[in-house]
Amino acid sequence: MGNLPSVARALEAAGASVVVTSSATEASGADALCVPGQGIFNRCVDNLRASGLAELIGHWVEQERPFLGICLGMQVLFESSEEGGTGLGLFGGRVARLRPAAGSGDVRVPHIGWNEVAGEYFYFDHSYVVHPSDEGLVTGWCDHGERVAARIERGPLLAVQFHPEKSAAAGLALLGRWVAA
Repeated sequence: MGNLPSVARALEAAGASVVVTSSATEASGADALCVPGQGIFNRCVDNLRASGLAELIGHWVEQERPFLGICLGMQVLFESSEEGGTGLGLFGGRVARLRPAAGSGDVRVPHIGWNEVAGEYFYFDHSYVVHPSDEGLVTGWCDHGERVAARIERGPLLAVQFHPEKSAAAGLALLGRWVAA
């Protein structure tokens, strides 16, 4: 079940009408798609492919329809992961284990807790980070012993490494802007 209930509640609080489904047929009738995620990269991608959602997500993003990816839901959009497997390949780049630079102080992996992104604080819980081929996609960075692509955007697509559903007022405001767009 992961973070689905908390994401659904946060989206509802932001004004969205939410249907939780793993059916590509049901999801295809939605106005917007949200793919939250916790877990293992290759298992997530395998489940998306088996359910037909991978193909739907590919068409959805290609058609520039509203899409929100959260944490692992952001990572699967890229080509591959050190954690194992190939991603959806919608964006060039790879996912790698977070590797704080020597001399970063008391920086721990996994990255659990609050960090600043573009002047606002959001809650993170992850061990892997996206290294996009096109850094122009990145609209928000944070630092956790290394530079982390925390938010990417392209048209109506928003994907974040952090958890807006756990990020108090800043997270709800971000979700509200996405829902209203």
